Amino acid sequence: PAGEGEELTDHGLLGHHKTLFEEVIRVPLLLRVPGQLTRVNVKQLVMVSVPEAATRVAMLERGEADIIYNVPGELIAKVGKLPGATLAPVLSGSFFLEFPGFQDPKNPFRDKRVREAVSLAIDRRAMNQAETAGMGKVTGNWINDDVQYAIEWPEFPRNVEKAKQLLREAGYPNGFDVDWVTPLPAFYSRGERIIAQLREVGIRGRLQTMERGIFFQRLQGGLKEFPGTQIILHGVRIAGSWSFWYEAYFKCGGFSSRDRICVKDLDAKFELYERSINPAERKKLADEIQRGILENYYLVPVFRHAFVNAI
Repeated sequence: PAGEGEELTDHGLLGHHKTLFEEVIRVPLLLRVPGQLTRVNVKQLVMVSVPEAATRVAMLERGEADIIYNVPGELIAKVGKLPGATLAPVLSGSFFLEFPGFQDPKNPFRDKRVREAVSLAIDRRAMNQAETAGMGKVTGNWINDDVQYAIEWPEFPRNVEKAKQLLREAGYPNGFDVDWVTPLPAFYSRGERIIAQLREVGIRGRLQTMERGIFFQRLQGGLKEFPGTQIILHGVRIAGSWSFWYEAYFKCGGFSSRDRICVKDLDAKFELYERSINPAERKKLADEIQRGILENYYLVPVFRHAFVNAI
């Protein structure tokens, strides 16, 4: 990682390997193993693109790979039992649900009670256990709580009966249909778990999968790319300040959010935040904006992801 003293000594040209994703570099490597930091002299580091998780695990098991990236939940236990293998989880950004176009009067998610019902239906602890063997983190905020001005928020509860009650009060005693639930590629199993949990309270959805490039292209296209009643399961990378999350994934016109959310009063406060040079005022505005999102369930946090790697 940056700041740990690594130094590229010779970055070779692209070699004649099986794919353009394979490259050979020469680099002195600092290897962090739990409890110690070891310097390893590496003459060649070969990086190979292997999309299939089971193949990556098999390569580690056969000694064809020394390090593999992103072990999915269903394979974590197997990797943990491999002789000489060490799981190396990295706590990362958060997954959360977005309701594109929820302010449309015809959209069921316009009603705060419906959005809260979604939150009450989600079993976050079960999701964390199944997807990362519990190595992720269940938190109340969709923004990592270890960055500047991020607020701590209690874990949202799961209460299926209360979720059903809220749906009845909102005029949906028999639930309703969601056109598509679209997870960040390739975390499709997380989308399937969301669909199963929502079905318990009467919200019926279908999984929509797409290639990663297409997914981000659709996000850039804004609300017109997500017509009807839809849910997006986002996953966000880590950053240094809470404002990265807001500006990219919530603000009207944001890099990812585009025109899908657009809560004018919160955007107005964010504009004041950006103009202010008073730390106390900036912190106060950041607190108010985050509280506004969480109290109104404009977004529904799921859990903080852990990239589980293996050495």
